Amino acid sequence: MTATGHLLAGWHGPFRDQPIVAGLDRTTGETTWTVTVGKGKNSPIGVDGGQAYAISKAETMIAVDAAAGDTIWQRPLAPIDDADPGVVEFAPIPLGDRLVVPISGTEDDIPDRLVVVDRADGETRFIHPLPASLSGAPGATANGVIAPLVDGRVLFLDRTGAVEWTREIGAALSAVSAVDGAAYLGAATEELLAMDATTGSVLWRGQLSNTVFTRPLVADDRVYVGGADYTLRAFDTVSGQQLWRDDLGNAVTHGPLPVGDRLVTLVGGNHRIRGSSGTIPFDPTVLYVHEQDGTRVRTVPLDGRPFEDGGGVEWAQAAGETVYLGQTFGLTRLAPEAITDA
Repeated sequence: MTATGHLLAGWHGPFRDQPIVAGLDRTTGETTWTVTVGKGKNSPIGVDGGQAYAISKAETMIAVDAAAGDTIWQRPLAPIDDADPGVVEFAPIPLGDRLVVPISGTEDDIPDRLVVVDRADGETRFIHPLPASLSGAPGATANGVIAPLVDGRVLFLDRTGAVEWTREIGAALSAVSAVDGAAYLGAATEELLAMDATTGSVLWRGQLSNTVFTRPLVADDRVYVGGADYTLRAFDTVSGQQLWRDDLGNAVTHGPLPVGDRLVTLVGGNHRIRGSSGTIPFDPTVLYVHEQDGTRVRTVPLDGRPFEDGGGVEWAQAAGETVYLGQTFGLTRLAPEAITDA
């Protein structure tokens, strides 16, 4: 949702008439406008300053006005392999007057790269080739992006295209959260890593029991991380001390998300893992609500009715006090009291 209250959604469908970006009534879910570009699956959308950005396997990048649905600019973006399932997995990243567009597949048939364009007109500023595919979504700082790679390296690319540092971690890495000069990411070494965003040095390592699929959440001097080890944990951002953990019913596939003063975490569903593993199904699919001190206040099973009509739940996203569930064939808005009245 944008700052002006416009609810935006994207589609992953491969068909020509399915929108790359759509505006919805946030209360009723009614579609108010759509923008299409051509046949091909689309990326998640990046949103900032009242504009939405997305890329498509139709080799197209687009910027859309979120209020009216008008196309601000549209430009070609080649090469993109139409067969590679992961090439449009990551959303464009707004970075001041620029837009960082991750183009990285799960197969070795196109160049992995970060395309940096001008947000005003889509003109290319520079293209930075990546030495390996992305293992998770990059995290943005004020001056650049921190990118995790499948070969176990992390690099920081500044606004001008210069690589400020590269660090060898040695194992597959999750999406990156960058907050207050530090970067947080999970590693297949069964650790949560805190890194200095300026130098790339490791500040501390938090012990987990498996890898991490999701982006850690940083809030109020804590970093929350859900793992493939069926747990949700909180660590102190300075010392790295584990503050609490709760054992959940499945692998964490989305979240935790901040909703008011609570945390919402999705476990289960079909999760695509970068590299050779492909898609792994996790069952059951459940939504958890926690207090920030780790107290579990609600468990919401998402299998069966009424969710089966829209297909499996594939992601969760929070907008203000409301949680939306993305399904195979639809979008579900949870009543806010489902999160707060417990």
